[in-house]
Amino acid sequence: MNVELVVFGAFSIVAGFGLLYAARHLYPRLDLTDDALASVRLLTALIVGVLVLTGIGLVIVGILA
Repeated sequence: MNVELVVFGAFSIVAGFGLLYAARHLYPRLDLTDDALASVRLLTALIVGVLVLTGIGLVIVGILA
């Protein structure tokens, strides 16, 4: 087991969900049009998805290595 990969993976997962949590509280305060807000939500979802999937992959590789 490679501990560094597991730790970086866990950090990536926590960072992804932390970003999602912060964004959900920040969205109502933004004065954006509906189209702009939809774009910001999509971008946030893509970033969170990449962070979480990368974290899961790192954890799996760290455990199997």
